[in-house]
Amino acid sequence: MTPYSFEIEKFDPSKVSYWALINVFYRSVHALPEAMYSPEQKSAWAPDGIDRAAWQARIEQHNVWVAVDRNNHECLGFIELDQTADLECLYVCPTAQKQGIAKSLLSCAQQHVATMKPEKKAWLVRASDAAYEFFIRHGFMPTERNVIERFGVTLHNTTMSKAL
Repeated sequence: MTPYSFEIEKFDPSKVSYWALINVFYRSVHALPEAMYSPEQKSAWAPDGIDRAAWQARIEQHNVWVAVDRNNHECLGFIELDQTADLECLYVCPTAQKQGIAKSLLSCAQQHVATMKPEKKAWLVRASDAAYEFFIRHGFMPTERNVIERFGVTLHNTTMSKAL
């Protein structure tokens, strides 16, 4: 795995495309081990033909930061906060994982929450089973196990909370 030199910046669609975010999301999900998620589950979670317009509409309503390669400005990962400043999603490109990118994105988003929402007492995320241990290591505690159905396929995640 090649180490990346990266920087975190606020998402700007004139610099990083919506397709780049979708690509990171899709590749991240489909790279998960089949022991964790079956091919059917991965396809339900990140289907072929993702609706770019729907992603754009959602992202335009949220705060998003991207990790970009300093050499070629490739999108290596992103974090998205919803309108309440809770975590909507956090994904890192499979070839760039285990290099501190997710941790840096999380730290950037947490700084934003502390500055822009000082009244917020708890930070929530609905973590996939793949991301569960990452969030535990960063101070989140499980509060509820969830069952989600997408395209007739059952998926699970865990609502987690971190005191701010």
